[in-house]
Amino acid sequence: MKTCNFLKEKLSIFSLFIFISLFCRGQDAITFEEVIKIALEENLEIKIKENKFKQAENIASFGSAGLLPRIDIIGSSSGNKGVTSLEFATDEFPAIEDMDSESSSYNGNVQLSYNLFNGLASIYTLRKLNKLSDISSVEMQIEIERVILNVAKQFYDIAFLQEQLEIQKELISISNERYDRVMVQHSFGNVSKLDLLSAQVDLSGDSIQFISCITDLNNAKNVLNQTLNRDIKTNFTVVSSIDLKANLNLEDLTSKVKSNNNYIILQQYRTDLTKTDEKMSYSSFLPKVDLSAQYGYNKSESNTSLILNQDYMGFTAFLNVSWNIFDGLTRRKKLQNAKIEVESNKLQLISIQNQIERELINVYNQYINTINLIKIGERSVAASEKFFERAQNQFYQGSITKNEFRLSQLDLSSSKSRLNKHIYNAKLAELRLYSLCGEIIK
Repeated sequence: MKTCNFLKEKLSIFSLFIFISLFCRGQDAITFEEVIKIALEENLEIKIKENKFKQAENIASFGSAGLLPRIDIIGSSSGNKGVTSLEFATDEFPAIEDMDSESSSYNGNVQLSYNLFNGLASIYTLRKLNKLSDISSVEMQIEIERVILNVAKQFYDIAFLQEQLEIQKELISISNERYDRVMVQHSFGNVSKLDLLSAQVDLSGDSIQFISCITDLNNAKNVLNQTLNRDIKTNFTVVSSIDLKANLNLEDLTSKVKSNNNYIILQQYRTDLTKTDEKMSYSSFLPKVDLSAQYGYNKSESNTSLILNQDYMGFTAFLNVSWNIFDGLTRRKKLQNAKIEVESNKLQLISIQNQIERELINVYNQYINTINLIKIGERSVAASEKFFERAQNQFYQGSITKNEFRLSQLDLSSSKSRLNKHIYNAKLAELRLYSLCGEIIK
């Protein structure tokens, strides 16, 4: 009865194989380059950074910095009605008691105002806005690099699990062949019931691992779909062709990191920004000169004034000079803080440079070690294949035990899995090196 149930289980497993094979044929195959292209076009975080960069770029203008004149159209109208009492300083005009009064005024002007000098604060403001635009651009580049590395990790996780699925299929195929052979031998009384149950347990365990691998693969695809901002249920297979470059040189990488790493460039911009703030603090100690001019029409009427009606049409100009001599040492304190901020950013730049250099060395060592592990893994797989082939022949001839055969089978599976993992880890380390050098986008 148990054997009958297990045969049903085997039938279910092979039905699952057939379903997966048909299902995979209907899936779209996607390459690494295509995945990166979709990510750069559709990833939401990149779009947000792009919008912030556009905002910073738009505001970095002469007008935003106060270097262009301002033109306003000004209009006003007023009127009042009431009782007025007037007493003049001379007896030539009689006093007015409780007289009904009315007055009105109308103004319409075109006004131009412009700051002639403010201690070069407007120039420094423009530089600051441009620097903020540069910072936003580098932040967008950093986000793109982060997304590329994230997508690469997710892509190669899927590629690894696809390879694992094939290894699990091979493992089940071998276990199934063993079970069929032991079943025939048991029917003729050549092996014990224990040998048959052992083969059955191993096949069941391999089948469970296979189903678990399918689950992990589907979950990995869901994660990548979310990163690509598309329907999470979209099914696909990845086409992975690993081209490792084993000739990367640490000195060349170090030189590129110092000049191209975006985190270092970002901190350099931030340091320059604090220097600009320091210069703006100095400008607050200088005088300010403002020019304004108006051209317009003014009219006023009053029945209680010496002038009953007045009209004016013409041009008026103002030149205003102001110089703050003392403000309670507020500007001096701001200048001191600006100098401290410059020094802090310089120290932060050194810290980031040291951190990036340390990370470069660590990733490079990981990269070299993984390359070496790949060479060892290739030899290990070749040896495991020969060992398993010999163990399989000896097992069917009865020269070794079922446990020895099973160990050779698992050793072959493990060596293939380790080799695949080393290959994908090496590729991710290579991409990380390109990211540290500021070249991953290229």
